[in-house]
Amino acid sequence: MSSEDVIWNTDSTNALWIYKCITWATGTWPLQEEGIFSTIRFVIAFVLGFGTLVSILMEIRLSCGSVDETLDFFGISLATVAGLTKLIFIKLHRKDLRKILLSALNNWSTIVDSSSAKKIMLKYSQRGKLVGRTQMSFAFVIITAIILDAIPSPEASQQENATWSEELPQRIPLRTMCTFGNMSTSTYWTVFVLQSIQLFNAVLIESGNDVFFFGISMQICGQLDSLRVLLGEFRQEKEEDRVREIREFVDKHAHLLGLARRIEDTFTNILLVLLMTNGMHICLTGIQILLLSRQNDVVPLIKATVAFVVILIQLFLYSYAGDFLSSLTQDIYRVIYNYPWYELSPNNVRNLVFIIMRAHKPFRLRAGRFYPMDIDSFKNILKASFSYFSVLRIVFEE
Repeated sequence: MSSEDVIWNTDSTNALWIYKCITWATGTWPLQEEGIFSTIRFVIAFVLGFGTLVSILMEIRLSCGSVDETLDFFGISLATVAGLTKLIFIKLHRKDLRKILLSALNNWSTIVDSSSAKKIMLKYSQRGKLVGRTQMSFAFVIITAIILDAIPSPEASQQENATWSEELPQRIPLRTMCTFGNMSTSTYWTVFVLQSIQLFNAVLIESGNDVFFFGISMQICGQLDSLRVLLGEFRQEKEEDRVREIREFVDKHAHLLGLARRIEDTFTNILLVLLMTNGMHICLTGIQILLLSRQNDVVPLIKATVAFVVILIQLFLYSYAGDFLSSLTQDIYRVIYNYPWYELSPNNVRNLVFIIMRAHKPFRLRAGRFYPMDIDSFKNILKASFSYFSVLRIVFEE
């Protein structure tokens, strides 16, 4: 199936436009044919992200800042590594993501208005868009505040050229003053603009790809949930028509399980890297919070706490989506079990038994194909994080 085989309508546009905007900007929109312009956008996004990582690592190597600043740099570098990993693997698995999006478009183009299935799809679509808009807005507000905070005050702008080389490097968005050292006015503004672009690019490859994952997961969840409506329609069919309906149900169920596996194929390595980087980030943030709480630095303490909360929210989104996908694949067999199978012929009853047996093997979204991403795993991460904080607090008190 190609993108020309599916018609974009109002519903599909409203459901997917935010993900198209995000991935188009980084050259990873799966429904766009590979071309020179998409490749250029991808290369630009990668170079900007890699440049951010290099400048941060150079700043860490020079180690001319405080402990708090060094911990901040370590956290930024870990987030950048995770963002670059997402960018690369989403580009590599564009064919898998293309099939998922084409399935969603086909579903939106064939769904009947005012039907129960459409209401279900709209519910999941709204959930995905709400998370996407909230997360992207929050990220852009933070980045904008960081950039505005780094802009020199009018008093500094009126100083002599000699003063620029001493003070202005202290106010660049990424705070990598040691790496760039003394700069002329033109060099300073070039670096300032470049780092501002790098920060906005970081939002797209980090938070943007999180939003993209959550959005396409909700599209599959909506289609899985809609299967219950399809099963309910069996009762209105004649016996000779039920064989065809059950076959369509089985094909649709197998198709959606295949899409869920494609999500795992795309994000399993991303999730593994994300768990490792976020785990290290949580450790660093714990040290940072305890150090700042002892120094009574309120503003840096709030920043560190917000960073910790953002990490947990990111892990929660992946865990929530994985848990929801798993739950819906399990719910299929419960719906079939409650179906009045005694009204069917023996052959159709056996078909339902096969469906129940298959549904007893639910889909699991796993990081590295071994660690399940679900709510239980998120709870374990929370427990481990707060246990780590407790141990750190005892160590610092001693």
